[in-house]
Amino acid sequence: MKQLLLLTLLWTIGVEANIKVLISNEHRVTSVTQKELSDLYLGKKNTIQGVKVIPIDNKENFKEFYQKVLKKNPKQLRAYWMREMYKGDRLPPKKMTVSQIKKEMNSNKKIVTYAISKLNGKVIMTLK
Repeated sequence: MKQLLLLTLLWTIGVEANIKVLISNEHRVTSVTQKELSDLYLGKKNTIQGVKVIPIDNKENFKEFYQKVLKKNPKQLRAYWMREMYKGDRLPPKKMTVSQIKKEMNSNKKIVTYAISKLNGKVIMTLK
């Protein structure tokens, strides 16, 4: 009985776990495409709609985000960043906890991040 309850709870959490992509409420960016988001988090560009932004990874939703946006698992992503860093081209986004992200978003209006739980900021995309 406990196992059934636990499985039901986990399934419910998984079903309703939409990831929201967020930016400062004061930022003029209002939306982002999946391609822009992918390029941003792979370090291929640092702008959305021509406006410079800084991507931050959320330690708590990292795996789900990259699976939904890039269709990559952590091992594939690690290999990608190892190649990029070896070439000297790019560095991966910083990984922060939710509390660190909240603090960072209050002091830097260019931060773009994602979360399942609502952070302060304007939602520019929801990943289902």
